[in-house]
Amino acid sequence: MNGPMSRRSILAAGVAGSAAVLLGTTNASAATLVSHSEINSQPTFYEVNGAASSFRYEPAFYARLEAWHVHWRNWTPYHWTAPHKIYSYGAYVNKSGMHGEGRAFDLARMLITNRDTGATFTAFNARYDQWKNTTGDALRTARIRYWGTMASLHHHFRHVLSYLDDTEHHNHAHIDNAISGSGDSSFNTGSTTQTYFVQAACQYIWGISTGIDGDWGPQTQANSSAALARAGSDGVITTQSRWLAFCKASAQQAWALVP
Repeated sequence: MNGPMSRRSILAAGVAGSAAVLLGTTNASAATLVSHSEINSQPTFYEVNGAASSFRYEPAFYARLEAWHVHWRNWTPYHWTAPHKIYSYGAYVNKSGMHGEGRAFDLARMLITNRDTGATFTAFNARYDQWKNTTGDALRTARIRYWGTMASLHHHFRHVLSYLDDTEHHNHAHIDNAISGSGDSSFNTGSTTQTYFVQAACQYIWGISTGIDGDWGPQTQANSSAALARAGSDGVITTQSRWLAFCKASAQQAWALVP
């Protein structure tokens, strides 16, 4: 395997990191933030100018990012390997909200190495503003890889905003742990954001014709249950175990479609 860390060593590092830091009950102050120039040893870059950059994080949120990245790596095709380049619009920002606590991350793109050829390619592109007007295979690939990575993010974070939420998120995916804290996420049928994801996953990943309107209803419930059944489970995704199974299966199905 190319790169400084194997899948197994990255997994071990991520699990250790997740266990080492627990989410506090008070808001983080700037003094408690930690600066990192990488996520699981894969360097981070500022999307605006492409420069290698460090970002500041609340420690428990950073641990969750590393836990997510571990699973993302292990759910993707084997020939997707290190080194990566992770592009972001930032984490801590001196303002109110989760960015002001260092508990949010704006993910723009991820470039990854093809183990078989050594070439670098875009494994995830949240720049919907760049690819929304493409057609054919280019659109299909960008969209499936987009929602596959979003599935992995929804597994680990309760709050993940996509281009379906508003135009502000046409160039990045917003991630924070305001609700899910140091644990995996759960599903709420009242969440427009989560319902958008479920509908998009059914439509673009599972190939089940589904209206995408952010409203949970009989069609969305039936179609997500059908997708879950195809993944070897059953029932409705309103339980956490089925929700997490749906997210994981959707991620893996996406990368089976466009490896």
